[in-house]
Amino acid sequence: MSKAKFKVGQVVSYKSATSTKRARKGGTITGVETMYELKDENKRYYPNGVCRGELTTIKELSKGKSVGYAYRTNSIQPEGYTMDISMIEEDNLRLSNKLSVINSYIIYL
Repeated sequence: MSKAKFKVGQVVSYKSATSTKRARKGGTITGVETMYELKDENKRYYPNGVCRGELTTIKELSKGKSVGYAYRTNSIQPEGYTMDISMIEEDNLRLSNKLSVINSYIIYL
């Protein structure tokens, strides 16, 4: 497995697949964790049979093989809105800066 793409303290934006009109647009990385593939007995499914998620950061619930990195981020919000903490997969992030994340909210406000 390669090294993590991003480091703690960097500002990232969330790719459009994970960022909708009302969703958070980006944040500051506060932690990096290794992701693992879940064991089959620990997977959960929606009533229609679709798996709710196949990755975890808890090694005890996994098959033991790491598949990438997950990043804990504090979202960047316009003034007057509260930030939240979320875990995002490495593939759903791209390097950014604080000003461009704030400006991405302006078209929706």
